[in-house]
Amino acid sequence: MVATYDRDGYNPVYVAPGAEERVRSQADRVHDELVLQGLGRGHLEDLFDAGDLQCSIHRFDDLTAFHFASGEFSGLFVSVDSEADLPLATFSETCKEYV
Repeated sequence: MVATYDRDGYNPVYVAPGAEERVRSQADRVHDELVLQGLGRGHLEDLFDAGDLQCSIHRFDDLTAFHFASGEFSGLFVSVDSEADLPLATFSETCKEYV
């Protein structure tokens, strides 16, 4: 799945065939979590003192989720199958360009 979001909701850009039900059942709760993570972005940047936070990654049995916060209440969410072997730097740059 690829989705943009802001304070008011999310906009699915791409949903893989077969993932529609998961999106319908989980998307609102995931959206709320992404907004909360965006609010904590400044804290993480101060804590690590390593520049701007580019993305966060959550790896699960079935998928790997990437969160690119572009502001306190907006960003990009991308999930891929956990078996996907992605070149992280290239993938991240492509996603950041989209935001």
